[in-house]
Amino acid sequence: MPCGKMPPTHGELVARRFGARAAQYDDHALLQRESAARLAAFIAAHGGLPRTGLVVEIGCGTGLLSSLLADQAEHYQATDIAPEMLERCRARLGRLPQLSFAVQDGEGASFPATPAAIVSNLAAQWFRDPVAGLAHLARQTPLLAFAVPLAGSFPEWEQAFRDLGRESGLLPLPEENALTRALSGLAGDSGRRAYFSITSHVIHYENARAFADSFRGIGADQPRPGYHPAPIRSVLRRFAKGMDATARVLYGFIAKETA
Repeated sequence: MPCGKMPPTHGELVARRFGARAAQYDDHALLQRESAARLAAFIAAHGGLPRTGLVVEIGCGTGLLSSLLADQAEHYQATDIAPEMLERCRARLGRLPQLSFAVQDGEGASFPATPAAIVSNLAAQWFRDPVAGLAHLARQTPLLAFAVPLAGSFPEWEQAFRDLGRESGLLPLPEENALTRALSGLAGDSGRRAYFSITSHVIHYENARAFADSFRGIGADQPRPGYHPAPIRSVLRRFAKGMDATARVLYGFIAKETA
């Protein structure tokens, strides 16, 4: 039987898509920039990061969250599945002596020594199973802080497709109840507290094409499984003069109580 190449894994596909867009990522990462600032404030409101030990960031991208948190840590490791993204982060922040970098697939990640904290901004939705992936990360550390978009995001876009009798190609996002229930249960079993907050981020785009291009520009344009593209001229016409896109983002902070 002839030997052929193995098909790429889920992680390899994610790395390729985001790596290919690393150079233009910052131009399109409007939501990611807003959520990084909100997550940093959410962490501060619940006591901040530990002053000693290692803080690991999962899915650092070009360093939007790293630039807000690295100064607060004794040692901060920025990780990303895409080497090209990591190099952009290094170019932005490599001067910081406490910062190190590593290529890492965050889903199922393990560490030689327990990190004092793990943080992640809008990365876990790219896991094959975001709920299980975040629960796994929570087990690896005394403190997990994250932001993840929820099902129900971008209702304006979804409704425009429903009006056509179709579904959009956007990937399904994790359900709020499933995520908070799993993480709250894990926190309770391990003597930790879980804090959650949902923020609706409304991003204005010049038109529908600009909204679609924002996904393509960061490497997030992989359609949901089974999606078959079809003409969307009526959707483009609906938002020809502007579009507000609403992202529902869950912010979570799961930590052991300090004495």
